[in-house]
Amino acid sequence: MEKREARIEATSKFILSKEAENLKNVIGNLVEKVNKEIFTKNVPRENLDEAAKIVDWKIENNSLTVKIVSGLRFRAPAAVLRFRKILAEELGLNFKIGVRKLETPEIKFEFPIKTSEEILEKIKSLTHVQDVAKQENLVTVFLKPMEEADLKKNVPDRVFSVVKEMFKGEAKPIQQPQTVVVKQGKSRIQKFKEDPAKLALELGWIKEFPGRGQWIYTTPYAKLLDAIESILLEEVVLKLDFQPFMLPKLIPLEVMQRMPGYLEEIPEGMYYVCPPPRDPKAFTEFKETVKVTKTVPKDMLKNIIKEPDYVLAPAQCEPFWYFFSHETLRVEDLPIKLYDRSGWTYRWEGGGVEGLARLQEFRRIELVYIGTPEQVVEVRDSIVNELVRVVNDILELEWRVVAATPFYMREGEIGDLTESKNVAAFDIEIYLPYRGERKKTEWLEIAGCFVHKDKFVKNFSIHEVKNRPIWTGCTGLGSSRWVTAFLANHGFNPKNWPSRVREKFGSYRLPKTLLWPKKTLEDLEES
Repeated sequence: MEKREARIEATSKFILSKEAENLKNVIGNLVEKVNKEIFTKNVPRENLDEAAKIVDWKIENNSLTVKIVSGLRFRAPAAVLRFRKILAEELGLNFKIGVRKLETPEIKFEFPIKTSEEILEKIKSLTHVQDVAKQENLVTVFLKPMEEADLKKNVPDRVFSVVKEMFKGEAKPIQQPQTVVVKQGKSRIQKFKEDPAKLALELGWIKEFPGRGQWIYTTPYAKLLDAIESILLEEVVLKLDFQPFMLPKLIPLEVMQRMPGYLEEIPEGMYYVCPPPRDPKAFTEFKETVKVTKTVPKDMLKNIIKEPDYVLAPAQCEPFWYFFSHETLRVEDLPIKLYDRSGWTYRWEGGGVEGLARLQEFRRIELVYIGTPEQVVEVRDSIVNELVRVVNDILELEWRVVAATPFYMREGEIGDLTESKNVAAFDIEIYLPYRGERKKTEWLEIAGCFVHKDKFVKNFSIHEVKNRPIWTGCTGLGSSRWVTAFLANHGFNPKNWPSRVREKFGSYRLPKTLLWPKKTLEDLEES
């Protein structure tokens, strides 16, 4: 489908502060001027048929209705707003008539394309789509009525882009993000091959919690996580001179909206938080019902609480970027390197939850860095090198580094691997023996090391004082996954662990009940 073939039509109504039927000549001259001079401005002569044009208009009492058609060079919805501005200036300055309201009851897109009924149904299910019509080689998409605020937010353009992507997706399979192994450690002899989640339960290192993908972590697990996080802090974070921050984990939707890809691509992967009203009386019936029935009336609760205003942090770096939003930096003060390890990260994995490897509530150390393009790439690559050293020399795990693409990069293409700056992400993965043969099974990603280029700089309006280019990057160290990878390879007996971890881990006392835990380390040694 060629861009020049698509057509857009918008019918808009301008409500004026006074009747203006006696100004038909004025409106006619204004329409002619707009069509010839304004809508064609900056449009190449060979593409004039793609520019917007007012093809019909009428005025009745204090209402002016115009119909604008366009290709994609200067689109009809944008032309409506441009015409509103010019109309207000003309009528306001010369006739003291204002434009009180703008509404657009009809916008339609025409795509000369053949498509399937399945795609048409998907298009029709879009929020702002009212109807879809299909002829042999033409699909017409009708939008629901739009207010002026919708036009200013570019809602029609965004719907157009979504529909166009649907047609593209039908023409060729959606390209999945690629991964390429760029370097790999030596194979190691595997002395432990059990699922660590199963044994952790039996030994009492974890205990079930009603929330799926959540565990109660007992003393030995907590001490092992502290030991591994301590090594990561000493050998990577502090060695590379990252400074600590403490960040909120309750993220307002207005902040989340600026995070590339999350609400657009994976809204199903987040926990949404609904605040309660600040009125105790609103809960009177709810409290009485709980007391009487000894149950939680969820339907009643839904009617009390407010709409979602927050998400639980799915990335952990969201407040970092908000901190720098609309701030001005100097290249001379860069790079800035910060980290946060103050709490949990939350992701709704649904059916993807798996033991200790894929959780819905997990621990992370998040590193962020801002600098010149060269500095950001250098920082990211130095993190990768130090992490490889830790997993290979200190934790003695079998590892590989994979070049990958983030979920928000739709193209799925890694780029030229000869230069690190071209690679958006290096993931560090660990082999888990219990999953099967190393060449056939999925390895566990324990770190994602990213270079965002200027994507976050633009989304969060971060400025450099002289407009010199600055980039950002981040690295998430999923410390919960580091523990899983360690236990899956070395087991639960500290005697068999690498010396550095064993020393930091020390000894522990585990509380016991008559029935819990089912096994002890002594039972393992005997078996």
